[in-house]
Amino acid sequence: MLLLISPFSGLCRGETLHQRSSVLLAAKARKAPADDFSFVVLGDSRGGDRTFSKLLELARSYNPLFILHAGDYSDEGSETETAKFLALLQRQVPELPIFVVIGNHENREIFPRYVGPLNFTLDIPRLGFRLVALDNADGELRPPEQELLRGELASAPAAVFAAMHIPPRTGRWRGHTFKKGAEQLEMILKGSRAQGLFFAHSHLYDRSVFAGIPAFIAGGAGAPLVWFTRNGETVYHILVVRVRKGKASYQMVPLREEPHRRR
Repeated sequence: MLLLISPFSGLCRGETLHQRSSVLLAAKARKAPADDFSFVVLGDSRGGDRTFSKLLELARSYNPLFILHAGDYSDEGSETETAKFLALLQRQVPELPIFVVIGNHENREIFPRYVGPLNFTLDIPRLGFRLVALDNADGELRPPEQELLRGELASAPAAVFAAMHIPPRTGRWRGHTFKKGAEQLEMILKGSRAQGLFFAHSHLYDRSVFAGIPAFIAGGAGAPLVWFTRNGETVYHILVVRVRKGKASYQMVPLREEPHRRR
Protein backbone atom coordinates (compact mmCIF):
# COMPACT_ATOMS: atom_id res chain seq x y z
CA MET A 1 0.00 0.00 0.00
CA LEU A 2 1.31 3.45 -0.90
CA LEU A 3 1.39 5.81 2.08
CA LEU A 4 0.88 9.40 1.00
CA ILE A 5 2.82 11.86 3.13
CA SER A 6 1.79 15.48 3.61
CA PRO A 7 4.40 18.25 3.51
CA PHE A 8 3.17 19.18 6.98
CA SER A 9 5.77 17.74 9.37
CA GLY A 10 5.51 14.18 8.17
CA LEU A 11 1.83 13.89 9.08
CA CYS A 12 -0.19 11.47 6.98
CA ARG A 13 -2.38 13.26 4.46
CA GLY A 14 -5.61 14.35 6.15
CA GLU A 15 -4.21 13.86 9.65
CA THR A 16 -4.04 16.91 11.91
CA LEU A 17 -1.52 17.56 14.65
CA HIS A 18 -4.36 17.10 17.13
CA GLN A 19 -5.25 13.66 15.77
CA ARG A 20 -1.66 12.50 15.78
CA SER A 21 -1.13 13.84 19.29
CA SER A 22 -4.31 12.17 20.55
CA VAL A 23 -2.89 8.78 19.55
CA LEU A 24 0.42 9.57 21.26
CA LEU A 25 -1.39 10.80 24.38
CA ALA A 26 -3.51 7.66 24.65
CA ALA A 27 -0.35 5.53 24.59
CA LYS A 28 1.46 7.71 27.15
CA ALA A 29 -1.58 7.88 29.43
CA ARG A 30 -1.78 4.09 29.64
CA LYS A 31 1.73 4.00 31.13
CA ALA A 32 1.63 7.17 33.26
CA PRO A 33 1.41 6.83 37.06
CA ALA A 34 -2.20 7.58 37.94
CA ASP A 35 -1.23 9.55 41.05
CA ASP A 36 1.68 11.60 39.69
CA PHE A 37 1.97 13.07 36.20
CA SER A 38 2.87 16.40 34.60
CA PHE A 39 2.10 18.47 31.55
CA VAL A 40 3.59 21.69 30.18
CA VAL A 41 1.91 24.91 29.09
CA LEU A 42 3.52 27.53 26.84
CA GLY A 43 2.27 30.03 24.27
CA ASP A 44 3.06 32.81 21.79
CA SER A 45 6.01 31.30 19.96
CA ARG A 46 5.52 33.26 16.73
CA GLY A 47 8.66 34.74 15.25
CA GLY A 48 10.95 33.10 17.79
CA ASP A 49 11.79 29.63 16.50
CA ARG A 50 15.23 29.51 18.12
CA THR A 51 13.80 30.32 21.56
CA PHE A 52 10.82 28.06 20.99
CA SER A 53 13.11 25.16 20.12
CA LYS A 54 15.04 25.63 23.35
CA LEU A 55 11.81 25.75 25.34
CA LEU A 56 10.60 22.53 23.72
CA GLU A 57 13.82 20.86 24.85
CA LEU A 58 13.30 22.27 28.33
CA ALA A 59 9.73 20.97 28.33
CA ARG A 60 10.87 17.52 27.19
CA SER A 61 13.26 17.33 30.15
CA TYR A 62 10.25 17.23 32.50
CA ASN A 63 8.88 14.13 30.75
CA PRO A 64 5.42 15.66 30.34
CA LEU A 65 2.31 13.75 29.43
CA PHE A 66 1.74 16.41 26.76
CA ILE A 67 2.46 20.03 25.87
CA LEU A 68 -0.32 22.58 25.58
CA HIS A 69 0.48 25.48 23.25
CA ALA A 70 -1.85 28.33 24.21
CA GLY A 71 -1.90 29.93 20.77
CA ASP A 72 -0.11 32.26 18.33
CA TYR A 73 2.40 29.95 16.69
CA SER A 74 2.28 32.22 13.62
CA ASP A 75 1.99 35.81 12.47
CA GLU A 76 -0.79 35.25 9.93
CA GLY A 77 -1.55 31.54 10.17
CA SER A 78 -0.58 30.89 6.56
CA GLU A 79 0.02 27.42 5.16
CA THR A 80 3.73 28.21 4.94
CA GLU A 81 3.92 29.30 8.57
CA THR A 82 1.84 26.32 9.66
CA ALA A 83 4.06 23.91 7.76
CA LYS A 84 7.13 25.46 9.35
CA PHE A 85 5.60 25.17 12.83
CA LEU A 86 4.60 21.54 12.36
CA ALA A 87 8.00 20.66 10.90
CA LEU A 88 9.72 22.22 13.91
CA LEU A 89 7.60 20.14 16.29
CA GLN A 90 8.30 16.98 14.34
CA ARG A 91 12.01 17.71 14.35
CA GLN A 92 12.32 18.74 18.00
CA VAL A 93 9.82 16.59 19.92
CA PRO A 94 8.34 13.93 17.62
CA GLU A 95 7.46 11.69 20.57
CA LEU A 96 5.45 14.28 22.52
CA PRO A 97 1.73 14.97 22.11
CA ILE A 98 1.20 18.68 21.43
CA PHE A 99 -2.20 20.34 21.48
CA VAL A 100 -2.73 23.90 20.29
CA VAL A 101 -5.32 26.47 21.35
CA ILE A 102 -6.20 28.77 18.46
CA GLY A 103 -4.73 32.26 18.83
CA ASN A 104 -5.71 35.57 17.29
CA HIS A 105 -2.85 35.35 14.77
CA GLU A 106 -3.98 31.98 13.42
CA ASN A 107 -6.06 31.50 10.28
CA ARG A 108 -9.48 30.09 11.13
CA GLU A 109 -9.68 28.06 7.91
CA ILE A 110 -6.14 26.67 7.87
CA PHE A 111 -5.96 25.88 11.60
CA PRO A 112 -8.68 23.16 11.59
CA ARG A 113 -7.24 21.57 8.46
CA TYR A 114 -3.74 21.01 9.78
CA VAL A 115 -3.56 21.79 13.50
CA GLY A 116 -6.82 20.82 15.18
CA PRO A 117 -10.34 21.81 16.29
CA LEU A 118 -11.14 25.31 17.53
CA ASN A 119 -12.60 23.83 20.73
CA PHE A 120 -11.55 20.52 22.24
CA THR A 121 -11.46 18.48 25.42
CA LEU A 122 -8.66 16.20 26.57
CA ASP A 123 -10.26 13.55 28.74
CA ILE A 124 -8.29 10.78 30.47
CA PRO A 125 -10.60 8.89 32.87
CA ARG A 126 -7.83 6.62 34.15
CA LEU A 127 -5.95 9.66 35.46
CA GLY A 128 -9.04 11.54 36.59
CA PHE A 129 -7.99 14.32 34.20
CA ARG A 130 -9.78 16.72 31.86
CA LEU A 131 -8.65 19.85 30.03
CA VAL A 132 -11.13 22.03 28.14
CA ALA A 133 -9.71 24.32 25.45
CA LEU A 134 -11.95 27.10 24.14
CA ASP A 135 -11.81 29.50 21.21
CA ASN A 136 -11.85 33.16 22.26
CA ALA A 137 -9.28 34.26 19.71
CA ASP A 138 -11.48 37.00 18.28
CA GLY A 139 -11.67 38.76 21.63
CA GLU A 140 -14.80 37.32 23.22
CA LEU A 141 -16.07 34.12 24.78
CA ARG A 142 -19.30 33.36 22.95
CA PRO A 143 -22.35 31.47 24.33
CA PRO A 144 -21.49 28.16 22.53
CA GLU A 145 -18.06 28.09 24.22
CA GLN A 146 -19.63 29.09 27.53
CA GLU A 147 -22.09 26.21 27.29
CA LEU A 148 -19.36 23.77 26.30
CA LEU A 149 -17.35 24.70 29.37
CA ARG A 150 -20.39 24.56 31.62
CA GLY A 151 -21.22 21.06 30.42
CA GLU A 152 -17.66 19.76 30.75
CA LEU A 153 -17.34 21.15 34.27
CA ALA A 154 -20.64 19.60 35.35
CA SER A 155 -19.18 16.09 34.99
CA ALA A 156 -15.59 17.03 35.73
CA PRO A 157 -13.13 14.64 37.39
CA ALA A 158 -10.83 15.70 40.22
CA ALA A 159 -8.18 17.29 38.02
CA VAL A 160 -9.89 19.60 35.53
CA PHE A 161 -8.39 22.62 33.77
CA ALA A 162 -9.48 25.19 31.20
CA ALA A 163 -7.50 27.07 28.57
CA MET A 164 -8.07 29.80 26.00
CA HIS A 165 -5.78 32.22 24.24
CA ILE A 166 -6.87 35.63 25.55
CA PRO A 167 -7.07 36.25 29.32
CA PRO A 168 -10.15 37.90 30.85
CA ARG A 169 -10.25 41.56 31.88
CA THR A 170 -9.62 41.82 35.62
CA GLY A 171 -8.32 44.38 38.06
CA ARG A 172 -4.85 42.93 37.58
CA TRP A 173 -5.04 42.06 33.88
CA ARG A 174 -6.21 45.22 32.12
CA GLY A 175 -4.44 45.36 28.78
CA HIS A 176 -4.57 42.72 26.03
CA THR A 177 -7.61 40.99 27.52
CA PHE A 178 -11.20 40.14 26.60
CA LYS A 179 -14.25 41.66 28.25
CA LYS A 180 -17.26 40.27 26.39
CA GLY A 181 -18.06 36.96 28.06
CA ALA A 182 -15.59 37.43 30.93
CA GLU A 183 -18.35 37.91 33.51
CA GLN A 184 -20.13 34.78 32.28
CA LEU A 185 -16.85 32.87 32.43
CA GLU A 186 -16.41 33.87 36.05
CA MET A 187 -19.94 32.74 36.91
CA ILE A 188 -19.41 29.37 35.22
CA LEU A 189 -16.11 28.76 37.01
CA LYS A 190 -17.13 29.85 40.51
CA GLY A 191 -17.59 26.84 42.74
CA SER A 192 -16.45 24.43 40.02
CA ARG A 193 -13.80 21.74 40.39
CA ALA A 194 -11.41 23.56 38.06
CA GLN A 195 -7.88 23.69 39.45
CA GLY A 196 -6.16 25.87 36.87
CA LEU A 197 -6.79 28.31 34.02
CA PHE A 198 -4.26 28.87 31.23
CA PHE A 199 -3.95 31.84 28.87
CA ALA A 200 -1.34 33.47 26.64
CA HIS A 201 -1.68 36.50 24.27
CA SER A 202 0.50 38.75 26.45
CA HIS A 203 4.14 37.87 25.86
CA LEU A 204 5.13 37.36 29.48
CA TYR A 205 4.40 35.27 32.57
CA ASP A 206 1.95 36.12 35.30
CA ARG A 207 -0.01 34.30 37.97
CA SER A 208 -3.30 35.49 39.41
CA VAL A 209 -6.63 34.17 40.67
CA PHE A 210 -9.85 34.22 38.66
CA ALA A 211 -13.16 32.98 40.10
CA GLY A 212 -11.15 31.60 43.01
CA ILE A 213 -8.99 29.48 40.69
CA PRO A 214 -5.24 29.82 39.98
CA ALA A 215 -4.92 31.56 36.61
CA PHE A 216 -1.79 31.88 34.48
CA ILE A 217 -0.57 33.82 31.48
CA ALA A 218 2.13 31.70 29.86
CA GLY A 219 2.92 33.74 26.77
CA GLY A 220 6.72 33.66 26.70
CA ALA A 221 7.50 30.94 24.14
CA GLY A 222 9.46 33.00 21.64
CA ALA A 223 7.50 36.07 20.54
CA PRO A 224 9.07 39.41 21.53
CA LEU A 225 8.51 39.98 25.24
CA VAL A 226 6.06 42.81 25.93
CA TRP A 227 4.54 44.12 29.16
CA PHE A 228 0.95 44.28 27.88
CA THR A 229 -0.99 43.54 31.07
CA ARG A 230 0.89 46.03 33.30
CA ASN A 231 1.74 43.12 35.59
CA GLY A 232 3.90 40.04 35.22
CA GLU A 233 7.44 39.01 34.28
CA THR A 234 8.85 39.50 30.78
CA VAL A 235 10.68 36.20 30.62
CA TYR A 236 10.83 33.28 28.19
CA HIS A 237 9.48 30.29 30.07
CA ILE A 238 7.38 27.18 30.34
CA LEU A 239 4.76 26.39 32.97
CA VAL A 240 5.05 22.89 34.43
CA VAL A 241 1.82 21.57 35.91
CA ARG A 242 2.25 18.56 38.18
CA VAL A 243 -0.78 16.59 39.34
CA ARG A 244 -0.17 14.45 42.42
CA LYS A 245 -3.06 12.51 43.91
CA GLY A 246 -5.51 14.72 42.07
CA LYS A 247 -4.02 18.04 43.22
CA ALA A 248 -2.20 20.41 40.91
CA SER A 249 0.94 22.40 41.62
CA TYR A 250 2.64 24.87 39.31
CA GLN A 251 6.21 25.81 38.50
CA MET A 252 7.25 28.54 36.09
CA VAL A 253 10.62 27.57 34.64
CA PRO A 254 12.52 30.37 32.88
CA LEU A 255 14.64 29.48 29.89
CA ARG A 256 17.87 30.37 31.66
CA GLU A 257 17.58 27.35 33.98
CA GLU A 258 19.32 24.10 33.15
CA PRO A 259 17.00 21.37 31.88
CA HIS A 260 15.44 19.28 34.60
CA ARG A 261 16.52 15.65 34.72
CA ARG A 262 13.89 13.10 33.84
CA ARG A 263 12.23 11.32 36.71
